[in-house]
Amino acid sequence: MKKWFLMLLALLLPLGLLAHDTWLIPSAFRTAPGAPVRVRLATSEAFPSSEVAATPERIARFTLRTAPGTHPVEGYRVEGTFLVAEVTPDRAGHAIVVAETKPRAFVLKPEIFNEYLQAEALITILAARAQNGQTDSPGRERYRKIAKTILCVGDAKDSLYAQPEALWLEIVPESSTCGLRVGDSLGVRVLFEGRPLPASRLAAGYKGVTGHHYPIVIPTDAEGRATVKFDRPGVWFLRILHMVPASGDAEADWHSAFSTLTFEVDPREQR
Repeated sequence: MKKWFLMLLALLLPLGLLAHDTWLIPSAFRTAPGAPVRVRLATSEAFPSSEVAATPERIARFTLRTAPGTHPVEGYRVEGTFLVAEVTPDRAGHAIVVAETKPRAFVLKPEIFNEYLQAEALITILAARAQNGQTDSPGRERYRKIAKTILCVGDAKDSLYAQPEALWLEIVPESSTCGLRVGDSLGVRVLFEGRPLPASRLAAGYKGVTGHHYPIVIPTDAEGRATVKFDRPGVWFLRILHMVPASGDAEADWHSAFSTLTFEVDPREQR
């Protein structure tokens, strides 16, 4: 049922983007100060590939943050199925790259929207639709995609990784991702509009994870925290989806965001 639903959803939505996750994939997670890093914005059902590129016009924010501050990333462009940019952190430490799309509205038939909510475990939204007599009404939603990645530049000893980026929906590590090895765990906070988001569904995965079949799904606690343990090396992602009632929006009843964080786990065993 879920596979059929996602295929149908992809046909109904422009470019099938709603059913896809979006990630930032750097050419290297570990780099030296002054070395350029190629960063690709990927959108697909199979991590870390990309089926379609977000156009530059769809981008609301593309930034690089280092210790001195946050600066816009310029010159991003479409290359094949990716949106591509280059960033050059100029000093040792953590470097945070963020890409966010402009909110986009869509409408789905009631049965398809309800199936989408069920597949994403958005039970409170299903209940709210039922309580408001909207179960048989079209689903009108405005969504955005938010992607963040953390680069390890030289000997990264600062705590920039733990500082929120003032995003609508955000995953914030509580320890550095630069020293992660197989067997380690990472604690994170999920923030919505800068505040902890409890009882949200944090998913995690690695290369080859396809079709929203996440190998790890953890609910956040009352303070918006969750801990993920890594059983294999390579590129990993964390992913969260959140939806709330829209206010003052003539085109949508619900506002939502898909937010991801990407980083790398070293192949060596934990110390």
